[in-house]
Amino acid sequence: MSGPTAEVVYTSDTGVAYCIRMPIWERDLADHAAAIGQGAAGCTTEPPLPKGFRRRKRYYVITATGREGSFTVPDATATINVAANGHVLQVPLFNSAVVANNATLRGRTGERAKAV
Repeated sequence: MSGPTAEVVYTSDTGVAYCIRMPIWERDLADHAAAIGQGAAGCTTEPPLPKGFRRRKRYYVITATGREGSFTVPDATATINVAANGHVLQVPLFNSAVVANNATLRGRTGERAKAV
């Protein structure tokens, strides 16, 4: 899914802050109670993410359809990243308003870097 994007700070596992561009719907992900979320901050002077760097991801499944998806997690300590598998989440579908939790969190992958 794409759409409007925003620049946010991505903190790598080594603690270095970079500026990345990500869809606004990913930046604003949370559950209905707002107990978990991304908490992403906007960029100021951070350099761009180096080439050959793969972002950390978190995966979800839409409960009504079984469709799977993923989103970037800009900070490893974000509540959405440390939440347990199976935790509920609100994922926007086809640019429609989401009024209830419609997905559950699944696994995660860490970041990867290779020299390019």
